[in-house]
Amino acid sequence: MVSERERVASTITRPYKAEYELSRRGRSHGSAGRELSKTEKNGSPQWRYETFSRASLFILSDRRFNETYFRLHEGQVQPLSFEYERRGTGSNRHYSVIFDRENATLRPTNGDPVAAEWRDDLLDANAVLHQLQIDVALGKAETFEYHLIDDDGSLTTYEFAVDKRERIVVNNEQVETVRVSRVRDHDRRETYFWFAPEWNYTLVRMQQIEGGREAALISLKSLTFYD
Repeated sequence: MVSERERVASTITRPYKAEYELSRRGRSHGSAGRELSKTEKNGSPQWRYETFSRASLFILSDRRFNETYFRLHEGQVQPLSFEYERRGTGSNRHYSVIFDRENATLRPTNGDPVAAEWRDDLLDANAVLHQLQIDVALGKAETFEYHLIDDDGSLTTYEFAVDKRERIVVNNEQVETVRVSRVRDHDRRETYFWFAPEWNYTLVRMQQIEGGREAALISLKSLTFYD
């Protein structure tokens, strides 16, 4: 018998492409996007989850790319591989790791170490947002805690909390959303996420505030479902 969690996860894990504008205090500074597509390996279904951002401010530039291959198991995202790349002003960064589930081992593929022990529920810094989308849609909890591999191979914990339901304007359209905040042990940085139930709980806005001022805002420009 399929559980409610499995049913919701299957519904939310739907091929799509979303494009966003990246802005800061009302001025556009770039673009961002995310795409979920279904693949197959050795006869088993897998998912490819790609996110990226391209930002520029005066002479500074920042380009980031994340790619996760994962499978769903009993309504949970299980990463199979994770790759992160950052290029632009300052130091470039690249990190990739294999989640060897058969041997319960993390294997870096670019020579960098992994500072984490294996956990069956381990996520990565990219896949955690899809798991959050599923859990918000499930509607069974107001707070969420995830253990994951960060983009430098270290083990960290992300905590989130549902703040409220809020109607916002997306592309000149009033949309009902669920606002979720990242829970931190300090108030130097605040991060908020808006998920739209009528659009399969897709992320439609994300805002970061530092020192009381908006540092970045991504706003949905287009959304296409492929099934």
